[in-house]
Amino acid sequence: MKTSVPAVALWGKRAPSHSITAIMITDDQQTIVTGSQEGQICLWTLSSELKISSKEILFGHTASVTCLAKARDFEKQPFVVSATENGEMCVWNVTSGQCIENANLPYRHTAICYYHCSFRMTGDGWLLCCGQYQDVLIIDAKTLAVLHTLISFQSSDWISCMCIVHSTRIQEDSLVAVSVTGDLKVWDLSSSVTSIQERQSVYEQESKALDCTNCQAIRFCTYTERLLLVVLSNCWKVYDYCDFSLLCTEFNKSGQCFAGGEVLAAWRLIIWTEDGHSYIYQLLNSGHSKSIYPADGKVLKETVYPHLLCSTYVKENKSFPFVMGFMNERKEPFYKILFSGEASGRITLWHIPDVPVSTLDGSPKEIPIAAAWTLQDDFDKHRAMSEGIIDHICASKDGTESAAVTSSIYVPNLDKLVCGCEDGKIFITLALHAAKARILEDISLLKHTLPSKVLKGHSRSVTCLLYPHSKSARFDPSWLVSGGQDSCVIWWDIFTEEVLHQFTLQAGPVMNLLLSPENYRLNGHRIVCCICSDHSVALLHLQERVCLLHARKHLFPVKMIKWHLAENLLIVGCEDDSVYVWEIETGTLERHETDEMAKAILSSCEDSECLVTDSILPVSQDTQKHKNAGYKSSSSYKLGTLSHNLTHIEKSSDKQTGTSHVQQPFTILPVKTKWNNISFHVLLFDLEKLVELLLSSQLSGLKSSNSFHSYDILKRAKSTAEKRTLMLKRNKTAGSLFPMDGQVKNACEKKVHRDNSAARSLEESGGIKRHKKMKSSKKIRLQPPGKIDANITADTAKLLLSCLLPWGVDNELDNHCVRYLDIFRLQCPVSFGLVSNGNHISLMLPGWNCNHCDVVEEYMPINLFSKKVLDLSNKYITAGQGQIGKKYGLDHNADGTQESQIVFHLLSRVSLVNRIVTLPLEFTSTIDSPQKLESVRNKWRSSETFSPSFSTFYGELPNLYVVGDGKVDIIVPNLGDIE
Repeated sequence: MKTSVPAVALWGKRAPSHSITAIMITDDQQTIVTGSQEGQICLWTLSSELKISSKEILFGHTASVTCLAKARDFEKQPFVVSATENGEMCVWNVTSGQCIENANLPYRHTAICYYHCSFRMTGDGWLLCCGQYQDVLIIDAKTLAVLHTLISFQSSDWISCMCIVHSTRIQEDSLVAVSVTGDLKVWDLSSSVTSIQERQSVYEQESKALDCTNCQAIRFCTYTERLLLVVLSNCWKVYDYCDFSLLCTEFNKSGQCFAGGEVLAAWRLIIWTEDGHSYIYQLLNSGHSKSIYPADGKVLKETVYPHLLCSTYVKENKSFPFVMGFMNERKEPFYKILFSGEASGRITLWHIPDVPVSTLDGSPKEIPIAAAWTLQDDFDKHRAMSEGIIDHICASKDGTESAAVTSSIYVPNLDKLVCGCEDGKIFITLALHAAKARILEDISLLKHTLPSKVLKGHSRSVTCLLYPHSKSARFDPSWLVSGGQDSCVIWWDIFTEEVLHQFTLQAGPVMNLLLSPENYRLNGHRIVCCICSDHSVALLHLQERVCLLHARKHLFPVKMIKWHLAENLLIVGCEDDSVYVWEIETGTLERHETDEMAKAILSSCEDSECLVTDSILPVSQDTQKHKNAGYKSSSSYKLGTLSHNLTHIEKSSDKQTGTSHVQQPFTILPVKTKWNNISFHVLLFDLEKLVELLLSSQLSGLKSSNSFHSYDILKRAKSTAEKRTLMLKRNKTAGSLFPMDGQVKNACEKKVHRDNSAARSLEESGGIKRHKKMKSSKKIRLQPPGKIDANITADTAKLLLSCLLPWGVDNELDNHCVRYLDIFRLQCPVSFGLVSNGNHISLMLPGWNCNHCDVVEEYMPINLFSKKVLDLSNKYITAGQGQIGKKYGLDHNADGTQESQIVFHLLSRVSLVNRIVTLPLEFTSTIDSPQKLESVRNKWRSSETFSPSFSTFYGELPNLYVVGDGKVDIIVPNLGDIE
């Protein structure tokens, strides 16, 4: 079973770019969902007063989002589905931000309709999809597998738009669609369910040739069950659904292109244009009858005519085309909402009146804008939450504005964070310390005194960074390579801040820095590969300070680099699927191929190592499969249009290069957005690794040096010599932790069982006492690939607990955490994130804490997700008034051993809860009988969640107890008293 990886986002002052390409409002009218050209999905909270605020941003797509739709009955499961230009589909839970299911199909969808009929079909329903392919696909809403196709018997073609017709009068459901050639087709969904389940062909029930080319939208009037609205780019038409006779036509009069429309009520429509304008029409009877025949013998078509009632106010801007939609909800608050999204990222809402009327003189009445908002508005409103991880370091002297971070790299074995900025400077600082200074309240006082280095050499923005030692131990650990917008590549010594060499390429900004494969060397050294914005590729030999090759003849952006080792060739693949073959020694172009020959050349190099880059050329890093997180092994991970380094180099490359990397319990993920080139950072915490290392420190008898607390002592130190002495004392107490392998886990299993049982019994008696050191732990011989500083482990655990604790709810408990455990308060609520379903991540945006309607205003500045936390806390405070210190065994003489035991206890419980909340749905169910309860218990016992390796940390499976009123809704393990 996959566990979720907790994350914390440290945003910069600039919001990530979000050029809206698709927009929808959920059925409960509480969430706006937008898809962007960058591939991100953004969730916005919509209040009952029609106020907008950003809530969460979801990464997972690698191409522009083309359409959004609901994917379930929203009252039961709040799921939406998104589709992209390259065929990716994802189902998202808009409540939690998790990716429920994803697939990559060879289809580009432009519209999706959800269909489910409970009494005719089983399962979670269908996704009816149309796009740049023939006819209509039926996709399973749960698995995203293609189930069937609705086929056109006559003139099969691409479908421009479609809608589902629910007819209560005849109790039938149909799909009405318009093809790109203007033909209208109708499929009977009600009678097709059985045929589809039996894998029989399903053809259209009716097909009619209408002059409806360039169709933008089609809508059925559920009020009259007669009218059918068809919106074309140059006009809109109303047909009689019974016989498809034309009732009305209205052409655009101002040169605007219509983009869509909706039925407001019986005989009332709203039509909108590409530039964001919209118009409300009332359809009036023209006085003609279809029974009257004109002289030419044809049926008199137009029997109604439109009367313009209202129009909407739009701010003049050049940010079109707009994407717009309409929500007519029949539940509270009964709003009719017209909404739009712009390429600039702005969302605009209009509240459409129930009965639109024109002015007294008969002219159209203008409807004002009800709300408008952007991501940047929330970043400006919540400045404290949108501060970057090194903003305090790279701020200008006058303190007005800090340079934006444009590229970053995290060096785990040195715990260094290297950030290149738009002013050309490169800042190097201690990563974990910088994170603490940014997040924690007391530590933030020292943010301006944290050690940092500044490398100056680029005249313009730093676009990419490379730390060669992370790829191969043959490189010096002090070396760093940077590329800039000034077309320069600089080779640095990060310890001495010296420029070892500067390569001037004169080829536009350097977009990416890669390293040649381990088995390709020149004079015993690997080569640095540079990809530039003018589509050229340069090969640099650092040790000899020479440019070996500069290939400049590529007509399209480079997306793939391969090395033909036997013939010493560089093979460059471009976005147009063409291939260029270069001789590395002579620097000449050997051949240029396209089509099938190009594919054959690329396939001939499959046995050789290759480096793949995106068309947008982000920094691409090798990654290791993240333990216990269910990550997919790949040469690079993409979160939407992101490239990032989750942990370290793959184990296979470790064996080849001789490097020994340890999976750290904490890592910083630099994230680079697609268009504005701005970076932010995500802190990833490996809960399982943290618990493992804390347990290892207890078995080894190592004490944490209270590194958080030592900053308070250093802060009070008067002289530099005194600070140096204190730092030396701190370093002497620091130990090294070795990751536990399976042998150590088995050896310690009985001890951990006993510790957990003792912890539970001590909790019941009101205290946690010190455990004796285990003598046998000295006899255990570890053979790990590396070691981790005990202080880093302790500081990471305390930092994570600081982020999770609901500060301000219980002041007595807060003071004990700060005083005895060195777990400090937060400066402001942190933006949490969650890695789910392999390579999808959701990140909360600044101001998320203001979106919870059930949380009272006084608790908004703290990490509080629900008012239920307050209620539970008040019960515990009432039950154990003044007993907090006794319950945890805290006193003025608390030492490092007791502190580490309590931190380990808290984190082990957090890790257990983390596993529980990520359980599949089959492990949670409604219990209405003792037999059902026992059945669910057995499922839990047989699941991976409570496997033998899991019991190493948490003891035997605890008894289950139930939570709920009356009928039991949730089953959770009995975790004991967890305050």
